[in-house]
Amino acid sequence: MKKTIRNALDDGIKTLSSNNITDARLDADLLLEHVLGVDKVYIIINGNELIAEEKYNIYNNYIAQRAEGKPLQYIIGYQEFMGLTFKVNENVLIPRQDTEVLVLEAIKYIKENNITNILEIGTGTGCIPISICYNCNDVKATTVDISDEALKIAKENAIINNVADRIQFVRSNLFEDIDENHDFQLFISNPPYIRSNDIGDLMIEVKEHEPIGALDGGEDGLYFYREISKEVKNRTKKRSYILYEVGYDQSDEVKKILNALGYTDIKIYKDLTGINRVVAGAYNK
Repeated sequence: MKKTIRNALDDGIKTLSSNNITDARLDADLLLEHVLGVDKVYIIINGNELIAEEKYNIYNNYIAQRAEGKPLQYIIGYQEFMGLTFKVNENVLIPRQDTEVLVLEAIKYIKENNITNILEIGTGTGCIPISICYNCNDVKATTVDISDEALKIAKENAIINNVADRIQFVRSNLFEDIDENHDFQLFISNPPYIRSNDIGDLMIEVKEHEPIGALDGGEDGLYFYREISKEVKNRTKKRSYILYEVGYDQSDEVKKILNALGYTDIKIYKDLTGINRVVAGAYNK
């Protein structure tokens, strides 16, 4: 029996709903748009158009993957962030809107303080330095990750978004392979911050598909904030700035870490839902 676009969409919604996918209608629609290479308006207007059997089978395969909990972004292979397109796969975390707050605040610091040289720790898709360089023409970035697979994706994303000539990608465990004489003016990171014991409580699509190494922040979730903050202090040549994304309940603890190490001008910024999402500070050598 031949299927129309409307039949295919209804089948997808039914399958996802029966598997308790929260945004079943939205996800089914987005997957169908992706398979057909059309937009939502086309789907609505041309619902009675017959869909090719090959396309329908591909769509059903994608629906089955989503029903099993695989994130939509990993199925279609990309995610939008800061108005840019980023390639994703299961070697990297999916960029989230919360992190846009970190990028936007970093851009403000860069423009207000004439910053031209930044270091990011833990790049994943590269969405942070790529978005910063895209919006700040004079900035050059160095970014590190311990994962070769993540760096490969990040490099591809830098090429896709036309900033590859201003970003250096380094395989490194935190600062290990970063030249100590390099004079960075701003340090930025969205480090792993989930408490180890809380990993098992995450949604299936996160804990079973996204890389655990990019999520696990140690026993209290603060391991990387302590390590990065100490190293930034040791490497600062003059006044520099540090910006972190933090978990919903971690801003006060990260502020305490920075205070204890002698950072000043510590500020906390909220995300669009009113949650403390970014902690920033300055350090004078």
